[in-house]
Amino acid sequence: MIRCAHVAGLFVIFLLFIFAFAAFPWVIQDFTSQINIGKDSTLSVVEKITVDFQAESSRGIYRDIPVKYKRGAYNYNLRLKIFSVEDETGEDYQFKVTNEGRYIRIRIGNPDRYVQGINTYHIFYQVKRAINYFESHDELYWNVTGDEWDVPIIRTEAVVGFPDRITQEEFFEELSWESFSGPWGSITSRANVYEEDGNIIFNVENLRPREGLTILVSFPKGYLDVPHPLLETLWFFQDNGFFVLPIVVFIFMFLLWLATGKNPDVRRSVMVRYHPPAKLTPSEAGTIVDERVDITDITAMVIDLAVRGYFKIKQVASTKLLFLSKKDYIFNLLKEDYPNDANLKKHERSFLMGIFEGGKKEVALSSLKNKFYLHLSGIKNSVYAELTREGYFSAQPDKIRKVYFGFGLFLIFIGFFLARAFVRLDIMVSMPLSGAIIIAFSFVMPRLTLKGVNILYELLGLREFIKRVEKDRLRKLLQEEPLLFDKILPYAMAMGVADEWAEAFQDLYTTPPNWYESSLWVGGRFHTPVFVAELGESLRMMGDTLSSSPPRASASSGKSGFGGGGFSGGGFGGGGGGKW
Repeated sequence: MIRCAHVAGLFVIFLLFIFAFAAFPWVIQDFTSQINIGKDSTLSVVEKITVDFQAESSRGIYRDIPVKYKRGAYNYNLRLKIFSVEDETGEDYQFKVTNEGRYIRIRIGNPDRYVQGINTYHIFYQVKRAINYFESHDELYWNVTGDEWDVPIIRTEAVVGFPDRITQEEFFEELSWESFSGPWGSITSRANVYEEDGNIIFNVENLRPREGLTILVSFPKGYLDVPHPLLETLWFFQDNGFFVLPIVVFIFMFLLWLATGKNPDVRRSVMVRYHPPAKLTPSEAGTIVDERVDITDITAMVIDLAVRGYFKIKQVASTKLLFLSKKDYIFNLLKEDYPNDANLKKHERSFLMGIFEGGKKEVALSSLKNKFYLHLSGIKNSVYAELTREGYFSAQPDKIRKVYFGFGLFLIFIGFFLARAFVRLDIMVSMPLSGAIIIAFSFVMPRLTLKGVNILYELLGLREFIKRVEKDRLRKLLQEEPLLFDKILPYAMAMGVADEWAEAFQDLYTTPPNWYESSLWVGGRFHTPVFVAELGESLRMMGDTLSSSPPRASASSGKSGFGGGGFSGGGFGGGGGGKW
């Protein structure tokens, strides 16, 4: 009686399965996958999918196989190649392969022909990069059926074969395997697993929709050849194309610099010049030499305008510390009609208006601290604009730098944003690095015209004269032009050779200048070394003071599949499919 009840129970369960499967318009009767592992770690796969369309007509099926994965923050893509699709008699099916996101889709069937009943599809394909390599073992972690079918699979089998050169006795002693079946994430299995004729066979029955079979086979090191590091590197860059972006950006920026940023080639040598170029101020000279207006060019303007008689500089004692010094400097205006002086260029006029703001006649250097910086931007822009207008630059250097600098900064920020949004290490590295490359190129992208290059050679000739002039030559020049030291000093400052110029005049400059007054040489105690040291200190203080700005307020801040890591749907392979 008990035995009859048991048989009846099994029969009821069988009927339930029959009715359950009958509720679907089509089912997969058999899904068999033959997976042969080659010595080079390549998988040769034959999937036999037997489908019963029952009473419903269909053109055929499609099979989706995932090929794009994430390994940490990197992209890791399989190399999958479809060879053919055949029916049960070996006749070729018509098929079409397309990329659908992270899947390769194999659409099988003739779009102009419908089929019914039972149809068998043999899909032949090859997979590279599907073996995981660890220090202790190598591993095949393969999702055989995928868990994205919307119909049941009545019978499933996976047969794993190994390279012919493997000695079965040695190999199978160290072999281990595991399986998982059920919906995605399942860590249990109802599959049967056994070894037969040198193959590992997994089979399971009655997988419901959205259920699949995943297999895991571990084998000892040394049986499979690891892909060459160069090939792995090639695959890595193919999968993570953004890592190539900095190289592309560098090549592009270099070519762009050659086309639009490199100065014209002028075949001439540097010839010594004894005087500055006509109608070129020291600030402009310094800008042409290094293609930027810096604070040295501004302090050179101070000395030049003082030498030319627009104001006088007086060193005085200060009642308070200024940059750890008890000295201060007074600027006394001598030419009050400077706003209408035709001999002044715009940047010089702007400078004087910034110093003697509000019609002042006497201004202490200390009073300009954290104030004069407001005028610096306008003065620098005037220098750039005048040199560009006069044809020395092809475009304003400051604007050229800002365009490239801004775009590079944009790439850096957008790179971090996208990397955070998509968790892409290649984006996080490549886009900020590309932005940094563009920023680096921004400093050399301003371009001198042919006229600018010629005037640059004249300035280099003047600098050569300053660096190498001999005492005898200076004595003769001083007889012709007594104020030679004063006139060339601002240009020497702007070109970074002021120390050499002062040293050359150490024993020749014996009279205090009328544009600079200091208590150190009151009573005829003027000495050139003292004057040079005093002038150097005053220029440093002027540079620090004129460029100083108030501090800004800152805001306060208040694996392997073994060992419990495997599951159904894990590893490579998988996917699913449907009919069409």
